[in-house]
Amino acid sequence: MLKIAAYTDRISCFPGDTIDIKVSAIGLQTYRAELRRVIQGDINPDGPGYRDELIAADLGGPFPAREQKIRPGSYGRVEGAAELCPSGSFTIAALIWPTLPGRGRQSILSVGTPENGCRLFLDDNAMASTELTSEGHTSAVASGAACREHSWYVVVATYDATAERLTISQIAVQRFPKIADSASDSVSARGHHNVLSRSPILFGASMAAGGFPGWFFNGKIENPRIYDGAYSAGQIALIMLGCASPLKPAADWDFAENMRGDRLSDRGPHRLHGRFFNLPHRAVTGCGWSGGSYRWVEDPACYAAVHFHDDDLYDAAWQTDFAVTVPADIKSGVYAVRLFSDEDAEAEYFVVFVVRARHRKNSVVFVLPTASYMAYANHRLGIDVSETEIGTGQLLQLDRHHLHLQEHPELGLSLYEVHNDGSGVFYSSRLRPILDFQPKVQGFIGGTGSNIWQFNADTHILGFLEDRGIAYDVLTDEDLDREGGNAFDGYRVVLTGSHPEYTSTRMLDAYQSFLDRGGRVAYLGGNGFYWRIAYSEALPGVIECRRAESGIRGWEPGTGNYWHQFTDELGGLWRRIGRPPQQIFGVGMTAQGFDLSSPYIRNEASNDPRANFIFAGVEGDVLGDFGLNGGGAAGNEIDRADLALGTPPHALVLASSRMHTDIYLMTPEDLLDPTPTWSGTQCDLIRADMVFFETQSGGAVFSTGSIAWAGAMAWNAYDNQIADITENVVRRFAAEKGFG
Repeated sequence: MLKIAAYTDRISCFPGDTIDIKVSAIGLQTYRAELRRVIQGDINPDGPGYRDELIAADLGGPFPAREQKIRPGSYGRVEGAAELCPSGSFTIAALIWPTLPGRGRQSILSVGTPENGCRLFLDDNAMASTELTSEGHTSAVASGAACREHSWYVVVATYDATAERLTISQIAVQRFPKIADSASDSVSARGHHNVLSRSPILFGASMAAGGFPGWFFNGKIENPRIYDGAYSAGQIALIMLGCASPLKPAADWDFAENMRGDRLSDRGPHRLHGRFFNLPHRAVTGCGWSGGSYRWVEDPACYAAVHFHDDDLYDAAWQTDFAVTVPADIKSGVYAVRLFSDEDAEAEYFVVFVVRARHRKNSVVFVLPTASYMAYANHRLGIDVSETEIGTGQLLQLDRHHLHLQEHPELGLSLYEVHNDGSGVFYSSRLRPILDFQPKVQGFIGGTGSNIWQFNADTHILGFLEDRGIAYDVLTDEDLDREGGNAFDGYRVVLTGSHPEYTSTRMLDAYQSFLDRGGRVAYLGGNGFYWRIAYSEALPGVIECRRAESGIRGWEPGTGNYWHQFTDELGGLWRRIGRPPQQIFGVGMTAQGFDLSSPYIRNEASNDPRANFIFAGVEGDVLGDFGLNGGGAAGNEIDRADLALGTPPHALVLASSRMHTDIYLMTPEDLLDPTPTWSGTQCDLIRADMVFFETQSGGAVFSTGSIAWAGAMAWNAYDNQIADITENVVRRFAAEKGFG
């Protein structure tokens, strides 16, 4: 469907920096590139109109079109070869927990190539199997019994060079009457010499034709080992389970080491260290975990398993097609390299990135919620989730981007989906084409009207700032996590996006420290600061999220898997972790509904003299009975004030929405007893609260508590009371005078 797809190595830069553009183009001879500043990405004819700005910069080209493939599937790899087994005999063993047994061949450990090497794997019938290939012939044997899914096994492959015998055994860790899932078998295997001296060694995959990994394993692998010599499977199983004195292995890989990154360690004498590719799940419970510890650093041996998936993806690893040096005199903003072709008018792709202010800064900075973009990256909630139409109250609207995603699952998953084996997706990366991180792309759950979500919804805020002549800079969530509160140095006002749902500890601390030193924050969205995420210090461009302890979620990480791999922090809701968003921003998530949005009704608190500046020039008590996302200013996902959750006692709840539809439902963390009274027409907790309060240090907070607020700002080409309120707030916040 899409003839061009691309991504860049960086999501933000400074003027004068160079970024690499990586492109795959099919069905074209050439393509061209230009630099544009993105101002308003909504293509709804009832909206303010699409708007971007061409930047005078020669990017080169035309460029020759070529296809670059994406190869998903996670695995571990060791490059070095060694004389592991001088005796000529060897024993290979591992603990496994398969999740899709019987779904094709799945490699556990492989050495060498298909032409010369050894493989330990599950065959098409879910049986532990092994094969040796050398000198033009293959010896292979299967156990004779199928492995059950979500069950632990010790699998042992033995080659006795003296007897020229190849044996495979699978031993169930937990046995049940009348369940015959432990078995072994052997075959004659002549003429195989030094097969373990080959390279590479792979875990969770085998080298396939063409020199790429294949036969990807779905499930957990723990503590693979290689012994010099032929040992009985029973003896090895007892050693693997800690029930017998250990033998000295030739290679002994401990997957609990170097947990925060992608490195794997060998405790054996040859130190055959390696790395994992495409981010399999780490910091997950292993065979020995029994509930005694829930934090992997407290008992690493119980978290020595790695959960591999055939659809994991971290880095598409495309080659760079051309580089862009950002003009030195360019102003801060959201930019895109637009790729297009003279051969096909529909061949168009925008590679979006942010240019930050290096020295001269405006008073106002807009934080582009890129962590949330990554969480939703390439999501397929419309087609793959059957209840989406029910939840939105309308038929799906599909464009070519959505259809392209359905045809190309290799583009990777969002944090809202599950892997092929049903386990949740813990990681999302920007080192791949993200089709919905572009202007002109529709969504599924943006409500009637524009029906846009995340990035395009946030361009309504960019368009507002341009329309009202408010000078601003832009930075990203990734910048904020990397630099902490220093990223806000030089700014007086911080504006959030429409849906800053995903927040790391360092990001949340940055907002708090900014307010503590007198800063002003306008939270222009809803469902913000909901889930804790983690960035990696070792791996660029990826976030981790473990949806522990309640919350709106399509999966949960599994008991014992609540602590992040990257940071050793408890995952889940900030509310459950002890830092509800109400404590910093005055409001926090209360409900979601994706059909119609509602207006706000002014409360008595709006007449407080402290709030006069907010409503200057604004008439009437009904605010925002219009909008491009659901026809109102309060909708999609909404937040409420709550003193019990930390809303400051002096906060003014200026206005609240009323009477949402029954498609709006309470969040699970509040829904203690699921009765029919927890819907939009029944429950008074289902409301968006507009809140203002001052801080002790002279700063202030204004929060809208609604994703749909930005869509209401953009209604009638930004000529409306919601845009007026927002301008009043931003201009007062940008003034030098502090708040009492």
